[in-house]
Amino acid sequence: MTDSSNVSVVVVSFKSEKALSALLPSLPENIELIIVNNSSNLYLEDIKKPKNYQEIINVENKGFGSACNIGVKVATKDYIFLINPDTILHKECIDNLLSAVNEIPKASAFAPKIIGKKNREDFKRRSILLKKNLWLKKPPDESSEIPIMGGAAIFIKKENYLRVGGFDENFFLYHEDDDLSLRLKKEIGPLIYYPKALISHQSGSSSPRSSYIAALKGFHMGKSRIYAMRKYNIKNYKIKCIFLAFFQLFSLEMIYSHRKRSKYLAFFKGVINGIREEKK
Repeated sequence: MTDSSNVSVVVVSFKSEKALSALLPSLPENIELIIVNNSSNLYLEDIKKPKNYQEIINVENKGFGSACNIGVKVATKDYIFLINPDTILHKECIDNLLSAVNEIPKASAFAPKIIGKKNREDFKRRSILLKKNLWLKKPPDESSEIPIMGGAAIFIKKENYLRVGGFDENFFLYHEDDDLSLRLKKEIGPLIYYPKALISHQSGSSSPRSSYIAALKGFHMGKSRIYAMRKYNIKNYKIKCIFLAFFQLFSLEMIYSHRKRSKYLAFFKGVINGIREEKK
């Protein structure tokens, strides 16, 4: 027996009105919806929203992990579904995830099946924080334990989330999902991929495509990479990050794409900033 009224859906928004206009109609009306807004007031008057809807407005952009933590703390339900704005839930997605909790009570968290662009499965197979022998070659065919979860969709008991302290707020953006996954697995139990629960995800569409957004993402991608690899004692992490930064700077995309140029330059700056902060 499942009851989606005992689920809080937490969504972090950064200029995500367009994406949310597709997501919100796919949510069951009886869930609790919490949108943590990192940019400005949302204009969602013409969109059908769940009855139990709350918007939290941050006076500044606090990043993904910190905003999720804010949303989870005010959530009143026993289960949390963290999803990106650029997702759409398929029929009975939440009910199926609640069924998974009953089927696999030892699990710390669940990842649904995610269909990405061109109708291909969007599955997180690897992480810079995992040894390569733990990387997966393809998504499992059935419900299975997985080494890592992607931040686009995480279903979890609120008590489990709070037990591990939620997202590490030293990550502004990127790699915070890898870190949370590894802490959940270590401290509570296995991470479970549950393909009976299905969502669609237009990756990279949460915010408008612009050079400014690309640079913002690039900078924090570089900075978070340094922090994550240092936190998990990855050997030669500084050299690896600097090598990747230079590889991107000398790629052909630097010539042909203004957005990629903005992103790769900002990534390099983020790596340098992350290294400099270690010395403080």
